[in-house]
Amino acid sequence: MPFNVNDFSAELSKSGVAQASHFEVQVTGPGASAIERNIMLRCDTVDIPGRTIASAEYRVYGPLRKIGYGAVYTDVAMSILMSEDFRERAYFEQWQDKIVNTGAFGSGAGGKHNPSYYDEYVGTVTIRQFGTAGDLMSVHTLQEAYPIGIGPIQMSWSNAELVKQQVSFGYRDYKVVYNKVSQPGLGAAFGFSFGKDGFGLSASLPGIGNVSLSQGLDIVGSIKTPFGLIRKI
Repeated sequence: MPFNVNDFSAELSKSGVAQASHFEVQVTGPGASAIERNIMLRCDTVDIPGRTIASAEYRVYGPLRKIGYGAVYTDVAMSILMSEDFRERAYFEQWQDKIVNTGAFGSGAGGKHNPSYYDEYVGTVTIRQFGTAGDLMSVHTLQEAYPIGIGPIQMSWSNAELVKQQVSFGYRDYKVVYNKVSQPGLGAAFGFSFGKDGFGLSASLPGIGNVSLSQGLDIVGSIKTPFGLIRKI
């Protein structure tokens, strides 16, 4: 089929174009902390998680085949605009000290570098992507996440730029929901919106039919949905 500029324009008008600036990130560590809201408001950049399929080469005769046998998830990096007192960096350093007690904060075993149990230090990272009208378009939730890397910060007398902290997260895997996209793993098609009037959910469930839910955003808190906790504003 030859390229048709009218078809191209119609496609862009129908489904729009995603913009990298329309997102928010919610970090939930192993213990509740008010700093997590700071991080949500100050997150400057974040990666949507990537993955590859691990494969082994196999050949009996003819060309090699690559046989997939597992999923490999790439670390997720984010950049955070620092407060003057570096409280966001301190949050991640304290989280890492729960993983391996380095003694940096003079607590516990005091620098014996003893590792903790896995379940004691993992949390979640939720990345929400919005459309140009403010509708929630996708939610990626990193399962069993923790800060595997805290980047160095270069200070300089000749540099008047804002200080940003780079943090990378390791995690087991991720769960994802896309707006108005049929997802066989959920056994249903979902659509949702998240705007000034509240949270709206619609779903087509096998054996049940169409279901809808709306929730106003009149108080501070969160509501529980099939996609996890959605923050009220």
